[in-house]
Amino acid sequence: MSRAPSVLFVTYGGGHVGMVLPVIRELEAQWPGVDCQLMALTTGHLKAKAQRPTLGYLDFLHLVDGRAARLWGERLSEGNTSPDVPIEETFAYLGINYLDLIAQHGEAGAADHYRQHGRYGFLPLHFMRQVIGALQPDVVVATNSPRSEQAALETAKTLGVPSVGMVDLFGLDSDTYVVRNIKPDWTCVIADRVRERLVERGFPSEGVVVTGNPAFDGLFTEDNRRRAKAFVAERGWQDLRPVLFAGHWEPQAHPATPVPVGQALPREIETVLRDHVRQRPDLALMVRYHPSDWTQYPRLADEPRIHFSEPPKEPIHPLILASEAVVVQTSTVGLESAVAGKPVISVENSPAAHIWFSLAAQGVSTGCAEPRDLPSTLARVLDGRITSASPAFRSDGRAASRVAQVVRNAAEKAAHNRFLPTTDRTE
Repeated sequence: MSRAPSVLFVTYGGGHVGMVLPVIRELEAQWPGVDCQLMALTTGHLKAKAQRPTLGYLDFLHLVDGRAARLWGERLSEGNTSPDVPIEETFAYLGINYLDLIAQHGEAGAADHYRQHGRYGFLPLHFMRQVIGALQPDVVVATNSPRSEQAALETAKTLGVPSVGMVDLFGLDSDTYVVRNIKPDWTCVIADRVRERLVERGFPSEGVVVTGNPAFDGLFTEDNRRRAKAFVAERGWQDLRPVLFAGHWEPQAHPATPVPVGQALPREIETVLRDHVRQRPDLALMVRYHPSDWTQYPRLADEPRIHFSEPPKEPIHPLILASEAVVVQTSTVGLESAVAGKPVISVENSPAAHIWFSLAAQGVSTGCAEPRDLPSTLARVLDGRITSASPAFRSDGRAASRVAQVVRNAAEKAAHNRFLPTTDRTE
């Protein structure tokens, strides 16, 4: 390339910004001079900004009718704000997306669309065309999220800019990324079975690459290994077998199971595991609830072999590394644990296992029908009578490096094709 290559990354928060940031760091280390521009949205904005220069919707307000966007953003912000997102960024995000709805559907159609779908109906194709036109990236990279990320990948594809998607989990049909008509040039996935599924759904076989999930690379760092050893040593658990329970609120009921919405199932699992550990002097237990709602659970007193984890104080990766087995409902902590080579047990009467996915059905875990079966299942797993550490998802801590190489190959191939004589170019 005659100029420094430029890559535009688009991501929102949650685990998705955690996938993207390691790739940017790796790409900059591999490729001196590369210009990585990150557009981090909603809850990912401040998280990314704490680590590197970051763009948001507010930075592109000049590309649209800024006054109209501000008015719509303020009007739509009621019930759509978060303490983790700057309010001006919220206004810009909502307002620009709504202007895009008007451009796509007209004023009456936009109002009807938003009434039905809210912000989940956003797909800012016009806006992303302007962003890509302004930044002129050589490659566009985005996660498998809908809305802005989908618009970025689809717009790049229609403009002939190489596009790379990153799928965080299993690539099931419930993931809108899998069933979209416009598919990126390349897609990075966590395992061979995910690659096979996407190819069956029409993705180009040469463009689906098994890389692993860069958000899980921290499981293999020396720093996290040291933290895990220190955690065990501080509690005097060196001669024990720690078990991690990573629980979450059940979001909705399902006819396949009588488990109600809310805390009932995770609290039952915690009770069963606490009782079992008290009866097994060789075991220890770490109770860990989701970072978004952990404060809502009853905080039982710590015991010599039972620890209640506070997510703001304790990252999850050292806890996984400190464990000898991991119990979950459908938490992605189960997948992370399998990536690290830990045996996983999933409680299959979780409504989320029927609504979202069953980790056992995906080959990640050993299924346990309901909480009362946990002691016997855990005993068989710890004794080696059940081999539940799934090799299909194991990684090596170099997922970010592999994704970065895919991005670099995409940029270099695009540059090569630009300089080929027209008659020599292939489809």
